[in-house]
Amino acid sequence: MEGFEENYQILESEQLGRFVVAKRDLTRGEQILLEEPYVTGPYWDADVSCLNCFRDSCSTCRQCGVAPLCYDCKIHDEAECSFYRESSLDRHFLYNHFNVVMPVRCLMLYRSNRERYDEVMTMESRLEERRGTEIWDIHEKFVVKPLMESGIFAEKFEGLEVTGELIQRICGILDANTFEIRGNVDSRESQMGNLARGLYPKTALMMHSCMPNTLLSVDGYSNVRVFTSAPVKMGEILNISYTRSLFGTYDRQTHLRKGKYFICSCRRCKDPTELGTHLSSIRCSECDDGLCSFYPDEPRWECNKCHKLLKREYVNEILCAARDDIMACPLEVRDLERVISKHSKILNPHHSLVLEAKQTLMGELKAICMSTDPTAVPKPVLRRKFELCEEILPILRTLEPGLSRLVGIAMYEYHAALVELSRRNFDTTEIKSHELLDNLIKAEGELKLAINMLLFEHNSTPEGQLVKRAMRELKELRAEISVVRAMIEDENLESQNRNQRNSNASNNNYKIKFGKRR
Repeated sequence: MEGFEENYQILESEQLGRFVVAKRDLTRGEQILLEEPYVTGPYWDADVSCLNCFRDSCSTCRQCGVAPLCYDCKIHDEAECSFYRESSLDRHFLYNHFNVVMPVRCLMLYRSNRERYDEVMTMESRLEERRGTEIWDIHEKFVVKPLMESGIFAEKFEGLEVTGELIQRICGILDANTFEIRGNVDSRESQMGNLARGLYPKTALMMHSCMPNTLLSVDGYSNVRVFTSAPVKMGEILNISYTRSLFGTYDRQTHLRKGKYFICSCRRCKDPTELGTHLSSIRCSECDDGLCSFYPDEPRWECNKCHKLLKREYVNEILCAARDDIMACPLEVRDLERVISKHSKILNPHHSLVLEAKQTLMGELKAICMSTDPTAVPKPVLRRKFELCEEILPILRTLEPGLSRLVGIAMYEYHAALVELSRRNFDTTEIKSHELLDNLIKAEGELKLAINMLLFEHNSTPEGQLVKRAMRELKELRAEISVVRAMIEDENLESQNRNQRNSNASNNNYKIKFGKRR
């Protein structure tokens, strides 16, 4: 755990509980914490997966006869294996009750590392808020009851009395404090795409904000790195986001209330327009260009132009219809374009539900681009991908103004579409050489910014691999820019000499040199 003592100070108040502030002035992009997980395991209600690497399970540990493993993994944690071997559990127990894996691993800390167990038990569990709720009953049915009926904790566990109340408390700690892990690295040092979760007590001390001043990166070894996404003054609260930045306010608040048991009151949540992005606003039914936003203090839906008030029943009806329509939409470009067009008119082109459909469309267009030779990708696909990047980037920059993984990825995709589209347009004489040069220089700038945004990512992550690729492409792009500059100089010289023949040869040389690569 690097950086905690030097950069963090833990404070506590009646209103906020425990939280952390910067111990000194921090610059943007500083790594302020490196923490390994105390416990890792599957997400709630996940499919049965290997207890060692979290890939799909296809076998069972030969030592304990209980733990699911994959084809490559022959062993899992030795202490865990020993515990299950001594428990005399039915060999199908974990397959039938996979949700118990993480709580059991937390309890096993009591045996293997008492100090860590004690620290985990100081973490927020929201026990009383959860008591008697639906989530309490779900954990009672799928975790507490199977564990208590199995008898594996019938006797005191190294002196610890394991009760249903204790298990519920641990479930609450896991729900409130774990972070997503995308799996460990494979034999080629590349991170696998299987999802899991990890418990990081120091990282979990940071408060939530929908506009955080830090960002997290979990590497392929399940270690979390915390970076400052913006400059932070000494004494300023350090915060992270527990929700998605492209969710509208209602969805963010619902996610936080149900999953974390609190309501956010950051400046974005207090602004009905969400910093001018209008992710939650809908079109006014009275005037042509007005947008109706929700003002929670009164509460009311009011147009920013004609000040018309919309009935909440009407708003709820069109939002539910839009959500159902978008969720049911097939993953086909034509169908996605249809729902985007329809609900851009009813909601607004930047509404969070419309943006969700646009992100899905972006993924489909990207898949088309990656599945074929770049020169064979239809130009309308490239153009639409470019338009979507151009539309989404300003919104992301507003919502994530500092270092941002989402902005970095969007910038990379924007540059890639711009470069290939410019090459195509030059080949078909839709643009001249000086326009090609301008576009390539613009793409170079976006690519450099993308790399700067993603440099904090570890090499084992997909984003880390993207940075390596982007650096190679930056070198190639700069070489291409040099060729285009030389070509323009030749054109200017030949223009002065009234000799078109050599100018045409320069154009052909460019096409020969860069046509194959793209």
